[in-house]
Amino acid sequence: MSKTILSLIFNLLVFICTVCSIISYFFVEPNVLISNGFDSFKYFTTDSNVLAAIIGAVVAVYDILILAGKRDSLPKPVVILKFIAAACVTLTMTATLLFLMPFYGTFVIAGPLFIVHVSSPALTLISFVFFETVHRIGIPKSFLALIPMLLYGAVYYVEVFLIGEANGGWKDFYAYNRDGNWLLSNILLVCGGIVVSILTAVLHDLVLKHAEKKRLGDKEKKQS
Repeated sequence: MSKTILSLIFNLLVFICTVCSIISYFFVEPNVLISNGFDSFKYFTTDSNVLAAIIGAVVAVYDILILAGKRDSLPKPVVILKFIAAACVTLTMTATLLFLMPFYGTFVIAGPLFIVHVSSPALTLISFVFFETVHRIGIPKSFLALIPMLLYGAVYYVEVFLIGEANGGWKDFYAYNRDGNWLLSNILLVCGGIVVSILTAVLHDLVLKHAEKKRLGDKEKKQS
């Protein structure tokens, strides 16, 4: 019961914070990252956070139903979707801290950007790993998290490299082609996505395994 309550709190926080952050983009002065609110949706950061917020809202609804006694647990498809969202925003957080911050500086974790780059991803990851432990993910299913990552990567490649900024495409705002190392950047990011996805699934499953052992031990104690 306590895990369900914490899951509900964390998911509501993620949803509210993400909505507030997206709204704030429409009121900030044009800067090096965005020229207007709609411009923010070209970033994987925004897209992954919106995905996490939407799925977090779905999980919150199920949490309420569980607390009301109308459901026993989260459906497995919902847990898998939450895993995908958690892996995506964890990649966002990791890439920000290890890749973007050295390039753009602390600007990328200032103001509303701290929410979408650090706090909401962290809340999403914590809630998935520790509180939504009802179904095993497994390593094979962990590769499902690569789908949104690869889809975004394909769009980014078309906009930045095939169309180009001079022809109305996107600027290379993730600096993939810094010093002409776009191939190395893509390899690192794909490998990073795989590592993040697998680690997220493994951490979740380890916590689930521990919880199942504890439940079994408590059941045996009651029977004896």
